[in-house]
Amino acid sequence: MASSPKPPCVVCKTPSVTRCSRCKVVHYCSEACQRKDWRTHKIACTPSTIPSSTTSSKGAPPISTTKQPTLPDPSKVLNVTEKTVPKDNRPSLRKPAPQASSTTLKFKYIPSIDNVDENLVIFFHGLGDKIEPNFTKLAKSLQLPQTAAVCIQAPTPVPYLEEEGYQWFPSFNNLTGDLLGPEAPERILQVKNLVRPELVKFLKHCVDHCGFNSRHVVLFGFSQGAEIALDLAAFGGMNLRAVISIAGYLMEESQNANAATSPLTTKVMVIQGDKDTTRTVKEAKERFKPIQRIFGKANVEQRIVAGMGHGMPRDEPGWRPLMEFFANNLEHRSVALENMSDVYEVRG
Repeated sequence: MASSPKPPCVVCKTPSVTRCSRCKVVHYCSEACQRKDWRTHKIACTPSTIPSSTTSSKGAPPISTTKQPTLPDPSKVLNVTEKTVPKDNRPSLRKPAPQASSTTLKFKYIPSIDNVDENLVIFFHGLGDKIEPNFTKLAKSLQLPQTAAVCIQAPTPVPYLEEEGYQWFPSFNNLTGDLLGPEAPERILQVKNLVRPELVKFLKHCVDHCGFNSRHVVLFGFSQGAEIALDLAAFGGMNLRAVISIAGYLMEESQNANAATSPLTTKVMVIQGDKDTTRTVKEAKERFKPIQRIFGKANVEQRIVAGMGHGMPRDEPGWRPLMEFFANNLEHRSVALENMSDVYEVRG
């Protein structure tokens, strides 16, 4: 009589005689496959109620004459502990707000809408703008789940403006009012000596003091603010989650520099309007090449939005790729599942 086929491993489908020693239902071919499946399997994994004896009450022969080997107990293999903390005593999912003393730059912190501060999105405004009201309003209007936001203001006022506005680096000749180009050394000097160090210090504060994971941090910048966001991600020395750049590219002075972290795995999306009067689509594609070199072609994407000028997206076609990018790059905690008293938390 032919032997019955071995049941497949639920992960890789390899025939296997080993199974979860806790529920004794799900089969695995190896400890590696068991570890890979534990996050999903732990939800349904309950102790087996099958008697350990393999002999029926009528004295029939054992079900199998060979003892079936089992994998190690998942609670030991995966360093699992049962969560029994009463709901009223569970730690808050709110993180401490950044302290004003963490940077000389002015900023506005906005906690998450759902009381779960898992992600952090940092907003950088464009030339001549400020954090309020435009960028704080934008941060709130996105309604991103489990995401806190910080809007940071550039350090230097723009001279001769009728309304208050700020710049990340000197942008105009104080005598003539002409726009400064990459040949003006004061641009990159302010970024290297002031802006970048202050932003790095603030980021480390958000990680060390507030408890954010650097891989859960997304930078969002517009125009000159996008240049600063890309600069921070490339040369700040931290592997962040992602950067969204609206109508902005790396400063021309930094295009040939090397990233401070290698390998750099930060995801980058650049949104460029085909009606942008600051640069043509052809020029925008050339400016995109240094971003590809520094962050890696597999990690970056450029979207040319039809009908969009030099500004924030104003309609659904412009916002759709941004919201999809957020959906793909923001972490999400299953809070309801974590609050179940019989859920097991995997620590190793």
